[in-house]
Amino acid sequence: MRKKLHKWHGWLGIIFMVPFLVVCLTGSIIVFKKEIDAWLLSDLATLEPSQQARLPFTELKHQVNAQLPDYEIGSWEIFPAGHDEADRVFVIARGTEEWSKVYLDPYSGEVRSQPQEPGHYLTDWLVELHYTLLLNDLKGLDEHLGVIISFVLAVFLVFMGISGLIMYRRFWARFFTLRWNQRLLVVFSDMHKMAGTFASPILLILGITGGYYSGLIYYTEWVEHGDGAEHHIMSERLYGDDINLDVMVADSQERIEGFKPTYLLFPFEPELPFTVFGRAPTANPLLSNYGSVSNYDAQTGEYLNTYNLNEQGVGTKTLDSFRRLHFGTWGGLPVKILWSFVGAIPSLLAITGTYLWWQRRNKRTRRR
Repeated sequence: MRKKLHKWHGWLGIIFMVPFLVVCLTGSIIVFKKEIDAWLLSDLATLEPSQQARLPFTELKHQVNAQLPDYEIGSWEIFPAGHDEADRVFVIARGTEEWSKVYLDPYSGEVRSQPQEPGHYLTDWLVELHYTLLLNDLKGLDEHLGVIISFVLAVFLVFMGISGLIMYRRFWARFFTLRWNQRLLVVFSDMHKMAGTFASPILLILGITGGYYSGLIYYTEWVEHGDGAEHHIMSERLYGDDINLDVMVADSQERIEGFKPTYLLFPFEPELPFTVFGRAPTANPLLSNYGSVSNYDAQTGEYLNTYNLNEQGVGTKTLDSFRRLHFGTWGGLPVKILWSFVGAIPSLLAITGTYLWWQRRNKRTRRR
């Protein structure tokens, strides 16, 4: 059994090495997406500290519509007053199904950037590369090819982590042993086992959570459009012009005591409601900022229903925690640094593993 695992571990590592390294290294970088955006896009993505109150949501909505008459709002990521990030508004060009992003100053109502397609800014491009390897929407191929490959790579990562721990199940006996004074094969073997053992718990988390999201994206698209149904073309506004966003947001805070709104989803397809996403009060740092929602009628703003994550079971809360676990945003800067460091370790594993595989292959060839 161990010999078969060793063989599969080596061959799959060689086969998937290049795309896997791309995914790991881009993930290691985008852990610091907020910090990189603040550095590279300081005039767009960041705001000066201010004690000024945000403008009302309804007024901001009207200002966005006035400044971008050829677009409709699809969704809107919001931040509390005093936050140092500009709101991010995602808009859909009329006559198309194409989404773009703009940065919004919530204190003045100024749209600080022109609508830009996904991947225009460096960190957004790295996110696209990380999740799709830029292989989605290529002519002549499955439009979700990149997501499929990402799912396969996630399964591969889980297999490599588990198989490595099985093969080196007595890792604890020599975990801190690194024989520098031995030949290169021995040194690389020790480095491979030590680095892989150290990184495997986090890499397994990243593989499981990444595979879940890749699979969920593909499954959602298949359910909604697997029968050939096209995405909705945004030809007209799908909500009433007199909708009062402030009333909806305030109502969502009444439905769940202590609720903090973080994201507004506008009706971007017929019959979809307005949805206010946010975080219900919890001491669990792993639960995301988007786990609880309230829905409202798109034409009247009438309250429809509420989903409170705190009232759900362990399974639902576990799935919600995947977001923060994957991005490493649950423990501040120390966790981000750890996640980024572990994301770079596969580079060392690739170098040492390839060398070990090559040496063993040469040894078998000489024996024959």
